[in-house]
Amino acid sequence: MDSISPTEPEGDQYQRALDFLSTNKREQCLRVQLTIDKYEELLHRAENLYGEKKYPYVDYCPDTSTVIIYTAPSSLHGMVSAHLQTAIYHAAAVELERHNEPELVRRLKAYGESSNRPSFGGYDPRVSNTPDGGLIYSFNHRDVLALVIETGLTEDYHKLQKDIRVWLTGMHCRTGILICLQEEPKFKSPRTRESYNPEIVDDFHKVMVDTSNETPFGPYIYNSHTWFGKLAGVFVEVHRRVDADGENCVEPKWLVRSGTFVIHDEQLDFGLTLGDLFPDDDADAADVRSVVIKLGTEDIKNCSCLA
Repeated sequence: MDSISPTEPEGDQYQRALDFLSTNKREQCLRVQLTIDKYEELLHRAENLYGEKKYPYVDYCPDTSTVIIYTAPSSLHGMVSAHLQTAIYHAAAVELERHNEPELVRRLKAYGESSNRPSFGGYDPRVSNTPDGGLIYSFNHRDVLALVIETGLTEDYHKLQKDIRVWLTGMHCRTGILICLQEEPKFKSPRTRESYNPEIVDDFHKVMVDTSNETPFGPYIYNSHTWFGKLAGVFVEVHRRVDADGENCVEPKWLVRSGTFVIHDEQLDFGLTLGDLFPDDDADAADVRSVVIKLGTEDIKNCSCLA
């Protein structure tokens, strides 16, 4: 992530932001200090360049006059978050249906970068206000942020922990899931006119699917270019908000070690319960709070190996 230089003139910072938008490399974040007028001008330029595409995403913190630009996460991160979000939702839905609570299922909705734009105010400059994935819960005619998922590489582990902590204590989320990936080598998109063009889309997709069936942890290679490195390790942590200022963490659960899937049971218990998804004062959920959410092993494989 590029940091702010306190002595850099605003004009130079604005040009740096424009260059950043134009380059638009994946998995990047830039912070510059600009006036609100310059932010709005930059936002307009981004819309002219990319239309209604979600990324690059241009945000603004009025307290510090800071513009934050996020480019798209790698496909690896997006797939992991989206798969886990779906797996948790379906596992929760199965338990709720089994306990005769279909109305509670209808109140849960997907939230985050894999679903939609941010809908929660109260921007905290310590964290992006859109998680990688998550769930919201409709309660008393409003949406409550129930669960967030943040995904990143091992070198970003402490930042991921900090982001989760802010979601829980600063944004009043109930539960946070941290997914940490060890990727060797770190993914760098090789896309060029020579390596990829619209004419080879079908063949490219076939090769990716065949690779996922044969060596799901990668590397994924097409046309002599590596599109994803080898996924060497994956672990998951579940964090819960204890009170307004505190949170606790369940012991990390390893899914992949040394490039090998290490979960052998048919179902996996992350330490999640249905109560982690509902507000404390929701009486409708009182009878199911202690029910454990178990994810199917095949669902977890889909989360961790790009299947």
